[in-house]
Amino acid sequence: MSEHEERSTELLYASEELRKLLSENPGLPLLVFAGQYFCRDQVSACSKIDAYKGEYLDCEHIEVYEEEDYIDKAKFEEDLYDNLYEHFDGTDEEFEVFFKKKLKKYESYWKPAIIVFVE
Repeated sequence: MSEHEERSTELLYASEELRKLLSENPGLPLLVFAGQYFCRDQVSACSKIDAYKGEYLDCEHIEVYEEEDYIDKAKFEEDLYDNLYEHFDGTDEEFEVFFKKKLKKYESYWKPAIIVFVE
């Protein structure tokens, strides 16, 4: 085959995994993250897709990194801990109480979702 012959783009994928997630979880919202090369003005197919059932922190969280979308509780907890500790003036014991109280404030904002990454 020469380089000028037509051939498959290989961009069409079997979608059984995503279909299964959607059919098993019909009430869950779909949250899609597009990769860094996504451009609305220039249409092109995504060559990579990953989907799973997870959780999303659905709130504005000014006490951590405002621009971060959290889908990992452990990462959020670590970032919150570091950010609060940096500005806390008190004992370690006082900080632990303070931190647990702040962490609890965010519990109700963790929402289940089908999370999809495309690139």
